[in-house]
Amino acid sequence: MNIASILAQTVNRYPDKEALVVGDRRWTYMQWNARINRTAHALAGLGVRPFDRVALYLTTGEALVTAYLACQKLGAIAVPMNYRLAPGEVTHILRDSGAHILIYSYSLLANTLEVQKQGHSLHTVIAVGELDDSLATGHISFETLAESSDIEYEADYCAAPEHLSALVYTSGTTGRAKGVTHTHGNDIAIAMNCAMEYSLTSNDRALHIAPLYHVGGMQAFYLPHLFVGGTNVIEERYHALQTLKTIQSQRITTLFAVPTQIQEMLFCPQFKTLDTSSLRMITTGGAAMPAATMERVLREFCPNLFNGYGMTEASLTLLLHPRDALSKLGSCGKPTLITHARIITNDQGRDVHPDEAIEQGGIGQLIVQGPQVMNGYWNNPMETRKKLKHGWLYTEDLFSCDQDGYFTFHGRTDDMIVSGGENIYPREIEEILYRCPGVQEAAVVGLPDKKWGHVVTAFIVRADPLLSAAAIDLFCRNSGLIANFKRPRHIHFLDQLPTNPSGKVLKRELISQYATGELA
Repeated sequence: MNIASILAQTVNRYPDKEALVVGDRRWTYMQWNARINRTAHALAGLGVRPFDRVALYLTTGEALVTAYLACQKLGAIAVPMNYRLAPGEVTHILRDSGAHILIYSYSLLANTLEVQKQGHSLHTVIAVGELDDSLATGHISFETLAESSDIEYEADYCAAPEHLSALVYTSGTTGRAKGVTHTHGNDIAIAMNCAMEYSLTSNDRALHIAPLYHVGGMQAFYLPHLFVGGTNVIEERYHALQTLKTIQSQRITTLFAVPTQIQEMLFCPQFKTLDTSSLRMITTGGAAMPAATMERVLREFCPNLFNGYGMTEASLTLLLHPRDALSKLGSCGKPTLITHARIITNDQGRDVHPDEAIEQGGIGQLIVQGPQVMNGYWNNPMETRKKLKHGWLYTEDLFSCDQDGYFTFHGRTDDMIVSGGENIYPREIEEILYRCPGVQEAAVVGLPDKKWGHVVTAFIVRADPLLSAAAIDLFCRNSGLIANFKRPRHIHFLDQLPTNPSGKVLKRELISQYATGELA
């Protein structure tokens, strides 16, 4: 069983069902599969063979998913890339993955030409969009490949579950991006896991506003809907108001949005004037969902909210179901059906064995195992050994687990603030700040301090432009929810928090900017 064979099953079961909607363009499963087959045939004609890496430097749209699935038909390995990457970062991924064929969006022409100048050997460059031959010399039109051939691809190769389907590069928040190896078995496990947990059916209409080059967008949301015969609606550019309008016009039933996007929609001035009643569920992940935001979503947006935790290396591993959303506010839920999870002693200075579990309620490092866990990092055995140990994936994220078995996120192991000898977990303080009237978003970090070692510092995006640091401090003092030594000693206001495409706040960037005096 592989991704291509499951696609074939879906096409056989739902040939005339609407498969894909992008703007005014629509395809049934039969029509879209024919386009994927033609693309695969054309790529094979250009020399793409099983196990070849095909880099996808594409903005969100039809070409990305078509090229991705054409790779699966060929047994090639897709290498989806963040279209916001700079040329040097793209060159690093091309060299690291060994990809010699690049499919790119023509809007990224300048970056692509710079990548070619930097010397990586690309024998084929394919552009999505109208080409100017004088600028894109030697580049091939993707549309020509997908539509000009009358011959559809007939697979003479069948990928095994252990064969690679994709290299998904990490966001690089802790250094150079690493290629996470995804096998067909991994991705099928991820997709089936999500389809079961979300109770997806062929009647669902999914709206995609999250990046499809990311595991959360592709493996954990797009493929699950494809496997059950649902309809995938792609928003090529995310905008809060447009997303709300699309939910109304397309009668969307399922939505995956990171917490930042959900916040933007809730604070959109037209939010209450548009009909979002078709939504039967929203799922979120990529960053911790504040309890205060979750309460408002359930009350005003959608009664069924799933709050998940995952990572590129394992996708969805913990999930809070709607039935528990109110009673376990702020939690990431329990391990999914295919996941084992455990919390162990947090000691970065030594190799902690999985048996060194902490007491109930204590905070430690989360480790997980299951069929969705990666085999390792591409060409990086040293990092693989750090992450995969004793049969478990060491997440380097801090969690606690209550008496009912619900897991709560407390931040990264390297986010913990030590101030005056006390351990302070930023996530705990952020939860309090989100309850302060006038706060839209909050991020807490520890900044160097001569007296205390580090001092708690909060970065705030205001919903109320008149909100002051003094008002926030007074709220913290009077809330009865936070000890005095945990109160933010410095508060800075920003127009927006820096985040990566999966919605995680880039705290290292905040620390770096403050250290250089940009926010002082």
